[in-house]
Amino acid sequence: MRKIVALLLLALNTSCSDPKPKVVYDDAQEIAETENQILDDSTSIAVASIPIHFDSTFYLIHPIGQYSPNKRGADIYMSSYESGNSGIAVAYRNNQEISGNFDNVKFQHVDSASFTSLTKRQIKIRSITFLRSIFESTKNQLLLYSLTDKDTNKDRKLDTDDIESLYISSINGHNLQKLSPDLQELVDWQIIDVQKRIYFITSEDIDKNGEFNKNDQLHYFYVDLGGKSFDVVEYYPLERADSEPNPAIANLKQ
Repeated sequence: MRKIVALLLLALNTSCSDPKPKVVYDDAQEIAETENQILDDSTSIAVASIPIHFDSTFYLIHPIGQYSPNKRGADIYMSSYESGNSGIAVAYRNNQEISGNFDNVKFQHVDSASFTSLTKRQIKIRSITFLRSIFESTKNQLLLYSLTDKDTNKDRKLDTDDIESLYISSINGHNLQKLSPDLQELVDWQIIDVQKRIYFITSEDIDKNGEFNKNDQLHYFYVDLGGKSFDVVEYYPLERADSEPNPAIANLKQ
C-alpha cells in the first residue's frame, strides 16, 4: 500500500512524456457495458495458489489467477515467496496481507470440502488484508481488498492502467461491498484503532482529461467498522479554520 501511495502522489505532481490515461471519458454507461468484454488470453493457464489461513479464523483463502507460460518459458511453476520451494504462486502472503495480481478468490470452511467464489464479475485483485486489529477489538472478521473492477481506459484489459478501488467483505467473502466511489482512484488507506475506523483517500479526475494530476481533487472518507453496516462518510480536512471552505471543495459540495 505504501508503494501505491508513493507512486500515485508522484503521478499527481509530475507528468510523463507519454502518460497512459486511467479513464477514457466518452460515456459513463459505456464503461459499465464494456466491463464484461475483457479480452481473454488464450495462452494463459488458470492456477490456484496453496490456500492461505489467517489465525483465529475458520476459512481457507484460495487465490485464483492466470499464468502465461509464453512469458516465462515452458515451466508454469514459480518460486514460493514463503518457503523458497518450487510451487504455483499467483499470490503471496506477508503477515496479514495477500498480494499479487489475481482474478478471484475461493473460500473454504476448514471443516468443508466445498468452495464459494468471491464474485462472478471480472476483476483483478491487487491485495487482500485481514483487519486483525479490528477483529481483536470488535470480533468482526473482515477482509479489505484493493482491486480493479472496471476497464476504465477501455483497452479491453483489467490491469494497473485502470482505476484501483477499495472493497470490504466478511472473512468468508460474503457481503462484498465497494467503499470507494466509482471512477475515483484509491490513493491510500489506514486503520485507526482507537476509533475502529478505516480512513481512505481517493483522487477524482476533475478536468476529465483521463489522467490523474495536480489539477484533480482528493477526497477523504472514513467508515466505522465496529458494527454491521459500513456507511461511507466523506469529511473535509482542508477546510479553513475560520470555517470558510476551500473553493475547490465548495464546488464539489454543490
